[in-house]
Amino acid sequence: METLDIRHTNDMHSHFGPWPKIKRFLLKGTDQNGTIFRFDIGDAIDRFHPLTDITLGKANIDILNDAHYNAVTIGNNEGLVMPHEELNHLYDRANFDVLLANMKDGAKRTQPSWAKPYKIYKSENGTKVAVIGMTAPYFQTYNTLDWYPEEPTDVLDKYLPEIRKKADVVILLSHLGLPTDRDLAKDYDINLIIGAHTHHLLPDGELNNGTWLAAAGRYGANVGQVKMTLDDNHKVTDVWVKAFNTDDLPAKDGDDEWVADVNQAGIDQEETIMATTYEPAVSKEEQAEDCLDALKDFMDLPVAIASTGLFLNDLPAGPKSKYTFLKDIPHSIHPMRLTLTGKDLKAWVAEWEHKADKLLTEKIKGSGFRGKVFGKMVTAGLGVSEAGDLLYDGQVVKDEKQYDIATLDHYRWLDFFTMVDEAPAKIYLATLLREMQADYYQKRQETQL
Repeated sequence: METLDIRHTNDMHSHFGPWPKIKRFLLKGTDQNGTIFRFDIGDAIDRFHPLTDITLGKANIDILNDAHYNAVTIGNNEGLVMPHEELNHLYDRANFDVLLANMKDGAKRTQPSWAKPYKIYKSENGTKVAVIGMTAPYFQTYNTLDWYPEEPTDVLDKYLPEIRKKADVVILLSHLGLPTDRDLAKDYDINLIIGAHTHHLLPDGELNNGTWLAAAGRYGANVGQVKMTLDDNHKVTDVWVKAFNTDDLPAKDGDDEWVADVNQAGIDQEETIMATTYEPAVSKEEQAEDCLDALKDFMDLPVAIASTGLFLNDLPAGPKSKYTFLKDIPHSIHPMRLTLTGKDLKAWVAEWEHKADKLLTEKIKGSGFRGKVFGKMVTAGLGVSEAGDLLYDGQVVKDEKQYDIATLDHYRWLDFFTMVDEAPAKIYLATLLREMQADYYQKRQETQL
């Protein structure tokens, strides 16, 4: 008999507050005859935090190293907010394996050099534990960054037969979301799926067609543990699953100081780098209007659409650092070139006008750091004729004609506007909204000199 003692984290999103407690939980000894495994299921990083932003996630990897993880997989925050080359070097200093079976690199569709599809680990008693990692396959979005995801079912059809021949236990590190995890549990012979992405919490796990599901919520509010009991033939005889609330874990002297030091380290580094020398103060309302001009300039288009809730602070007078813009626009939002038919463009305008009062105070939930409320929609280049027709750059909008609009991917990820979700779009993933805004102010300052 032996026990596999599996500790796991997911979707921490650079919330370092609970980390001292989590690290101690991950590193504590097992109270049974067994082997400890430690896994993170992705979205460990988020560029809302100044230390993550300034180091492009490398500081997070150093922190993960301290907990002696065996393996991690990536989430969309590792995959989609990093330029291609930065992701290629994110894990250069990692002392753990990166497992990612459903993502290929570049035109040749090769396995990323920094990741393995799966790995087989051996317990102290010789049990062979196969661990495979997968991430949510945002096909069009990843392709923009020259990454090529694959369907999880295709990947499992390819790898699972060979894994089952080699291993006694199969574990999937799944940054795919709970609905996908449940579907995979029904169709594939997997002992344990440790989940993430949808920020779901399974306090006592979930047994689905012989497969156990585990997940620890988000932001480090919980940390997970799974204990698998195996017989002398390395067969699983019992499974125990638990997610522990980190508030209930013991604190120690120095925890708060460590968190404060990490936070301050990022602030100090970002404040030393000037994002722009732009001098005037700018109110939140003025920033929204300036965003329209920045979007038009960025894409060389006559029409732009944005919303006021994205801007959290007035910008002070004087030169403005990277941290100034991070505090104001902490969210990972990107410019987006959206193509709508005239009919859909009119429908979008009509929908936000109908919802205008509600949107002013509509709180943004479950979408990361995307402002506190949605706010007011603002436009540049759209108008209304005396006859009441919608105008695009002074011309009456025709239902069947297509129109390009400079806007933000924010409106694609929120479940507010169906016509935006489904329309053709190009998302400029290499540029964050705050970077575009800072560049625009600098350009305007230089033009005025």
